[in-house]
Amino acid sequence: MIIATRRTLLMPYNESLQSEFLMLNYCTKNRMLMDGSYTVSSAKRLFQRILHDPSIYSLAVLDNQSRDYIGHVFIYNLDERPTLGFLFDKAYWGRGIASEVLSAFLPQALHHLHLYQVIASVDSHHIASIRVLEKIGFEQQSDLSSQKSAHRHYVFTSCEGELALE
Repeated sequence: MIIATRRTLLMPYNESLQSEFLMLNYCTKNRMLMDGSYTVSSAKRLFQRILHDPSIYSLAVLDNQSRDYIGHVFIYNLDERPTLGFLFDKAYWGRGIASEVLSAFLPQALHHLHLYQVIASVDSHHIASIRVLEKIGFEQQSDLSSQKSAHRHYVFTSCEGELALE
């Protein structure tokens, strides 16, 4: 599936995007409010999983004009509890790109994958990601705190799924 938005192009991953994916994922600033940055080797393993693991549905996000790689969106745990994830390069933060991309990605991915609900977990201090999730229709379900971090858990239910359940 290829999805075009006003400023981005979302497309399936292929081997040619590996170096950009690695740079995005081992950059400490890009992942500062996530579960930490990856090493090069762990980012390579993750990239191979994205290419080959059927429980992960992921699309690369490219700048529509320059075709530069700017991030990725994904739904993982497809065989258990589908979970949304997203990561964008720090150079593109604060421009509304995450909202634009996820507003296009989520409904099409849910339809394509025959899902009606997806969850997301975000660090309680990651205000930008919280705003994005709430803007695109996620509802907060709970807060979970541990000694290491505090997370908010969100759920998105598709209108299509609600109609199918009736």
